[in-house]
Amino acid sequence: MTRTLRTLTRFAAAVFVAALTFGSAQAQNTPRYDRALEMRGDEHDGVSRFVGVYVPASHQRGTPAPLIVALHGRFSSPQAFHALSGLAAVAEEHGAVLIYPETIGGFWNDGGHDILHRRGEAVDDAGFIDQAIDAAIDDYGIDPNRIYVVGYDGGANMAFSLVCSSRRHFAGVAGVSALLWDYQTAHCPNAPPTPLLMINGRRDEGLPVDGGGAPQNINARRLSTSETIAFWRNLDGCSAPSDTGNNDSQLFASCNGGSALAYVGVSGGNHDWFHSGPGYELNRQGVDATALLNTFFFDRAHFALPNPHSSGNRSRAWIVYAPPDYDPARPTPVVVLLHGRPSNAISMAAISGMNDTAAQHNFIVVYPEGLDNEWNAHFDQAGRSISLSGQRSSHPQDDVGFLKTLMDDLAVDFNIDRSRLYVGGFSNGGFMTHRMACSAGDTFAAFAEVGSALYIELTRLCQRSPPTPMLFMHGSGDPSVPIDGVEIVNPQGGEPIRITLSVQDSVAAIARRNHCSMSGTSTTFAESGRSPGTQVVRFEPHGCDEGADIVYYLINGGGHTWPGAEGVMPEEFFGPTNMDFRASDAIWDFFSAHTLERRGHH
Repeated sequence: MTRTLRTLTRFAAAVFVAALTFGSAQAQNTPRYDRALEMRGDEHDGVSRFVGVYVPASHQRGTPAPLIVALHGRFSSPQAFHALSGLAAVAEEHGAVLIYPETIGGFWNDGGHDILHRRGEAVDDAGFIDQAIDAAIDDYGIDPNRIYVVGYDGGANMAFSLVCSSRRHFAGVAGVSALLWDYQTAHCPNAPPTPLLMINGRRDEGLPVDGGGAPQNINARRLSTSETIAFWRNLDGCSAPSDTGNNDSQLFASCNGGSALAYVGVSGGNHDWFHSGPGYELNRQGVDATALLNTFFFDRAHFALPNPHSSGNRSRAWIVYAPPDYDPARPTPVVVLLHGRPSNAISMAAISGMNDTAAQHNFIVVYPEGLDNEWNAHFDQAGRSISLSGQRSSHPQDDVGFLKTLMDDLAVDFNIDRSRLYVGGFSNGGFMTHRMACSAGDTFAAFAEVGSALYIELTRLCQRSPPTPMLFMHGSGDPSVPIDGVEIVNPQGGEPIRITLSVQDSVAAIARRNHCSMSGTSTTFAESGRSPGTQVVRFEPHGCDEGADIVYYLINGGGHTWPGAEGVMPEEFFGPTNMDFRASDAIWDFFSAHTLERRGHH
């Protein structure tokens, strides 16, 4: 084995390849199973992590080959990006080797680690990627003049930083769903002209076309779309655009050193790796990112700006994590984890640490995003249409339908086990989990909520729904969702309006539906000393219907937090976090005992 990419024991037995046709911007997604994505262990600067390697059947040893470096998004993974992107088809077409370096801690260090207040020590991601490229050159006879970089989300920002670092010259770079940070431009004065393709949704809630979007306590700013284009145009020395399209799409075919610059704005597009083809139901804009970068990299003379169109429905966003041991030849369980309000998928991934549990137990995690940072947990079921804030919802979207359809779209790219799909959520995501448990028991096998309760308007729906297994977890000192139930100010005056049951009554309501006894087994956890003032009591009622058991974790003294998540939720805002167990591990232990077949669904 060569000096750098030292093979460890983790291998995927097969790889998922989308059989794409790249003659146009439209791609046909006909999945097939082919050769293995090999997960190799590497160490750089004292940090160990993985690099995914895909060597196509068309690769000819002894012939200099192209290399594509694929950088996944925040809190995603090499296996997930390999499946979602369909880049294996590009590799097969051109005999290109693919490598997928892995992040540490969910974020790439694109130069903004300290500015963006990232947790943990800064790591040398640029050096790690450079080392992986050198190893691929040694192992596979890579042509150093045909090295390409593809990045999605934070991986695209890392790709931009690689261009600016001038460590090596790339034959082409593609960034999907990313805009430059201002701190990146300050370190990019001498970068060589580089062919660059950018693809962005025009309704990306995390990347406004006018820039900004960073928290107020962050001394950094995302550039606008026009500023990002202008920066790269100046760097590449591009003349007037050779073509323009809708949504500010522009092609600059004449740039210094034979370079080129293209920007594709996707009408109605959100934060997405854009797909097209008959297999996908969500986010249908008629743009295929993989097909576009394939042409831009390998047949630039025929590259043309696409004509995106919107389906009329609001596009959605989500993150997918697939573990190193993901084997696309075998059906894999999926955990869908829903964020709180007003929050997002990135925060849910960071708070929960569910990726660590998934890596240990080999399941996929999906972190969807609610519209405007909120889930429709009950609005279209409620006569008052008000949330915990007392405000009417302006977006009573069908989130039940969205989450079901998301599983169908996920199945285009991943081999998912339809009998082992699960939903969990925190805060507003927990409220949505209650609704899913009472509305989608035919699709998902089990449910788990943390820091929520049952909306009164949903009690009738839940009473009529079939039994489903459910885990509850709540802190007795929760300042956001009080354990005795949520009351809001009556806009008409008079007594406050109670909009949820108490947590105890919420557990009892689902237990009655599941025909459980009100007696059961209670276990008090030993205190570890890491979270004084809190104690965990686990209660499991007896006699529930087969496959429809209930578990309730009461965190005495606990706040509005995710147990086991150390240092991510400040106590002054959310209350104490119990550290005697990991909520994510407990949730997976509960989920893993349940399948749809166990409840009689086939």
